Amino acid sequence: MLDCDSLFVNIDNNTFKVRGIQQAIKLYGQDARIKGVHVSPHTFGHTFAKMYIMNGGDAFSLQKILGHTSLDIVRMYVNLFGTDISEKHDRHSPIENL
Repeated sequence: MLDCDSLFVNIDNNTFKVRGIQQAIKLYGQDARIKGVHVSPHTFGHTFAKMYIMNGGDAFSLQKILGHTSLDIVRMYVNLFGTDISEKHDRHSPIENL
């Protein structure tokens, strides 16, 4: 076990720099033969947010998970990937579910 507070460390127990993580993820994408998309930490975060919203997650918990201080960016994910508003109404309306 390594004595370090960082999640990502190298073999010398030194914290990975942002650029090192970006490069590693890019190489993993190449090794996995992923084509047609940019493989990066930003893309992972965007994909997570998209899937979270598409699977019924709410904007407030997504905001906390992503560490955003405001709902501005999260609102973009909801607007782009949220399910149809009438579908949500049908599923969650107290009147429709009596």
